[in-house]
Order: sequence, then C-alpha cells, then structure tokens
Amino acid sequence: MFQTLIKKTKLDVESTTLNVRYYETRTVKGASRYCAEVEFGTEDHMILDADSVSGLETKLSSLVRASVYSRMLVGTPAATA
Repeated sequence: MFQTLIKKTKLDVESTTLNVRYYETRTVKGASRYCAEVEFGTEDHMILDADSVSGLETKLSSLVRASVYSRMLVGTPAATA
C-alpha cells in the first residue's frame, strides 16, 4: 500500500515545536485511512491513525502534549525548531 502526503504542519507545545506530517492510505476495499507522524527528534517519532483527518487532530491535541510531558519527565529532549 502506498501513502500519500496530504499535509505538513507544526505543533507548538510549551516551548517545543514539533513537525507533523499527515498521510492518506487506501485500503484494499477502497476506503481512506489517515495517519499522522509526529517528529520529536531525529530518531523519535510517534504515529497515530484514524478514519479522518479531524479524528487525527483530536487525538493529536491530547496525546502529543502528554508525550512531550512524559519525555520531559524522563529527560528525553524533544525537538525544537
């Protein structure tokens, strides 16, 4: 299956700016699935998926903030651009 890049954005969480890329994938039955790749660092990524872009944005609004805070607690540096 092939993914098509549909959007690139940046998310600001506290003093951290994260790059986010949204992709669309077609299933075997022809339905669309969407995923978002959040880049915390060069080797630190998080991938979320949903049935819609708005569903992804809802997930991102809470999960990315929690992920940034958890990385701060364990001392893993998050990317700042």
